[in-house]
Amino acid sequence: MEQRATILIVDDDEINRDILRSFLEGDYEILEASDGQEALEVLSAHTEEIEGILLDLVMPRMDGYAFMERYNREARWQNIPVLISSGDERLQTENRCLEAGAWDFLRKPYNPATVNLRLKNSISRRRLAEMQRRRVMDTFSRYMEPAVVEVLLRDGVTDEDFRGKSMEIAVLFVDIRGFTSLSEQLEAEKVVEILNRFLTLTSEAIQRSGGTLDKFIGDCTMAFWGAPLPCEDKAYLACRAAMDMQEQAGEFGAYAKELYGQEVAFSVGIHMGTAVVGSFGAPDRKDYTAIGDTVNTASRLESIAPPGAIYISKEVADRLGDRGETTSLGRDIHLKGKKENFEVLVLNRLRKERRE
Repeated sequence: MEQRATILIVDDDEINRDILRSFLEGDYEILEASDGQEALEVLSAHTEEIEGILLDLVMPRMDGYAFMERYNREARWQNIPVLISSGDERLQTENRCLEAGAWDFLRKPYNPATVNLRLKNSISRRRLAEMQRRRVMDTFSRYMEPAVVEVLLRDGVTDEDFRGKSMEIAVLFVDIRGFTSLSEQLEAEKVVEILNRFLTLTSEAIQRSGGTLDKFIGDCTMAFWGAPLPCEDKAYLACRAAMDMQEQAGEFGAYAKELYGQEVAFSVGIHMGTAVVGSFGAPDRKDYTAIGDTVNTASRLESIAPPGAIYISKEVADRLGDRGETTSLGRDIHLKGKKENFEVLVLNRLRKERRE
C-alpha cells in the first residue's frame, strides 16, 4: 500500500485551512502554519516528511512571495512542490507566482477536485524526480566523485543517457606490469592487498582529473572523459590522470619491492574518438560503460606499452598540442584488430596548464 503523503497547509485564515483539511485529510497527513514564517519553521523541522505545500499568497508577517524567496535559497527544499493559492484572478499574479518558483497556481474559492488533482500531479512529479535522482546516484556514484554526481543531478540526466548514445570521449587503460608473476608467488591475501592499493591509486587519480571510472578488469583500470558530462579538454585530463598515476608508480613499485621482493610498474594507453556510452547489461544487472573501436584501441595501446610508459594515439597528441612532450614510435605500428598501421606516440611530459 502506497504511503500517505504529508502536506503543509499555509494560510492565515483558519476557515480556509479548515476547508482544505476537510477534503484532503482523507488522503494526506496534514501539517499547518498560519503564515510564511511559521511555515519555514515547520518545513525546517519536517523537510524529510513534507511532499507538498499549499501556500496562501497574502498573509501577515511573511507573505507567499517572501516565503518563496527563502524557499529558493535552500537546495534541500527544491524538490518539494509549492502550490500558491490566491483570490486574485489577474494573469500577471499567476505568472509572478510561477516565476517565483511555484509548481502550480490555485484560485480561490477552492474547487476540491481541482485542488486534489493538481496536488496529486505535483506530488507524482516529485516522486518521479526522486526516483530519477536515486537512479542517477546509484548508477554514477560508483564511477565518479560526488561533486560531479551533484552536477548531473542539478543539470538532469535523460533516459537517452542511460540507453546509450554516441559521444566523443577520451579512454584510458592502465595496468600493473609484472603483477601476474608477482601474484603467482604470493598468498591470496597479499595479492588482494597489493591489487586493492593499485586500484585505489588509479581510481583516485581518475577522480582528481574529473574522469569517469568505468571498471576494474583484474589488474587493469578503465576510465573515460567526456561522458556523462561534456568535457572540453578531455585529452589533456586523461593524460593528466596518467601522469598522476606514473608519478605515484615509483612509490608503489618500491612498496611492492620492499614487501614482496619484486618491483612492478604501470603501463598506460590513451585514445580518443567516438564511442557508444550508456547503461548496458541484463535487466537485473547493468553497468554504465563505453563500447566501440575507440575503447578497443585504447586497450590495445596499453597492451603494447612497456612498464612505466604512457602510449597515446595521434588523435590525443593533436589535442594536446604543445602542452605535451611526445616521441613518435612511427606510423607503422600494428595494433591487434586494426587493418591499417597506426601511429603511436610516447607521452614523456605534460605541462601543468590546461585549456579552460
